Amino acid sequence: MERYNLPVGGIEVTIGRKETTKLDEVHAITSSSEVRAQFQQRQPSLLNPAQTPKNKIPHAKASTHQAKSKPPKPLKTRTFNYVLSRSLFVIAALAALGNIPVHSTVMLSDRSDLELGDEAQAAILRQAKHTEQLNLPTVTETYAGYEMEALPSANHGEWTFYPIVAGTSIEEVLAELNVTTHLAALMADPDNEKVLSNLQTGNKVFIQVSEETVKQIIYATGKRTAYIISLQDGKYLGRWDNEVFEEQHNRVAFTVHNPFHYEANKAGLPISITRQLSKVFKEDVDFRQIAIGDQVSVIFEDFFYQSERIFSQNILAAEFNHKGEAYQRIRFQLASGKTRYLRPDEETELKQVAFNRLPLKGAGRLSSGFGSRAHPVFRFRRMHAGTDFAAPYGTPIYATGDGTVQYVGRKGGYGKVIELSHGDGISTLYGHMSNYQKGLASGNSVKRGDVIGYVGSTGTSTGNHVHYEFKINGAPQDPMSVALPEKGVLSPVEMKNFKEHARNLTNQLIKLRETAAIERNVRREFGG
Repeated sequence: MERYNLPVGGIEVTIGRKETTKLDEVHAITSSSEVRAQFQQRQPSLLNPAQTPKNKIPHAKASTHQAKSKPPKPLKTRTFNYVLSRSLFVIAALAALGNIPVHSTVMLSDRSDLELGDEAQAAILRQAKHTEQLNLPTVTETYAGYEMEALPSANHGEWTFYPIVAGTSIEEVLAELNVTTHLAALMADPDNEKVLSNLQTGNKVFIQVSEETVKQIIYATGKRTAYIISLQDGKYLGRWDNEVFEEQHNRVAFTVHNPFHYEANKAGLPISITRQLSKVFKEDVDFRQIAIGDQVSVIFEDFFYQSERIFSQNILAAEFNHKGEAYQRIRFQLASGKTRYLRPDEETELKQVAFNRLPLKGAGRLSSGFGSRAHPVFRFRRMHAGTDFAAPYGTPIYATGDGTVQYVGRKGGYGKVIELSHGDGISTLYGHMSNYQKGLASGNSVKRGDVIGYVGSTGTSTGNHVHYEFKINGAPQDPMSVALPEKGVLSPVEMKNFKEHARNLTNQLIKLRETAAIERNVRREFGG
């Protein structure tokens, strides 16, 4: 049996072997004072063999077979080799255990039952007095990272998403959240202040709020890279991380057998994405008459933190197969910053009507149509070159299309009037106004939907209303039935980019549809 004693407080390793002929024990003694004292107590018996009972040291006898064999190596050499080999074995074992002493002293045992003669014992004593200093490596474990507690749970509280646009500041975000957390608390950490004071356009911010307190902030600069700020022990600590946050493009396909929202939820579609589907396909599908067997495929943005979904943002592409006809929509952001869901397979989808039909928004009623009529004041029939919309005094009047102000002022029976020029021979007129939009003058540019004036009853009028005319090359047209011109939604460069973008997403929709069909067939075959 071999025993290896390590420094005080270490681990004692005991290694057994089948048979011992010469040495029973080897001790690895360190500089520990306690172990040195134990050795000094045993040392006299080893230094004075005469004190050892004779019957404990039988003389070594060589057998006939040993006499015929090769002469054995000198005892000193064998002893040294044995000690050295065992010492190396101990070192390897201790290295594996991670508890290696800084230095060790290797000495022989003082057991009195060694089968050695006086000369052999003298040799052992000389060897014992020689101290071997072993230059062993010092093992130091280092831990990289931050001394932080476990991050707060992603499930405790409500997450809000803020896309970073030009001018977005963390102060504005906190004001919208209506929380008790102060900006100074977030900025107390210099690293936090550096990041939050320099939010870059195009990046994303996710904020977790619980009990009117900001618990965590994720400032995402990539699909996996984010700066994480978390509330720990009353302080907001931050660090960059590329493991706990992830932006994914999720893909879901399902077939309608039950109510639409039930099937969408069963397929794992977030409620926010289900609502978006209804808006994206509102012109293609009547959601009150969805048929059994209709198929839906959708690709959308999904954000995960600590492996938990914290937000689902935009539908990127979707396909709705309704009653055997497939409709596809692709999300595309224009250079103006506006986002539209366009059909990838129709050129006409890349254009839009350039005008609104009405100069009011939900506040007026048609009081007099286009064409010949009896004049309400003069009582004789005459051509009515526009349409009248009655509305309360002061109701805003909107430009029905992009254009330039051609005239602002009074014009006979029209009272206060504004005329706009829209190009291509098209002009519009708005009469009987109570007032004009402040600062509006001839030559100003206006956009479709801009407020240009307010409803009144100036000029030849019997009540508050707006008189609206639509002319092509000076000829009045019925505003309610004229074929409104279209204008391109995309510039030539945007058209090219959209086609490339749509081709990629359309291929993904096709693969998603095919995969869903295979899964349906497998379930049908195996009764799933």
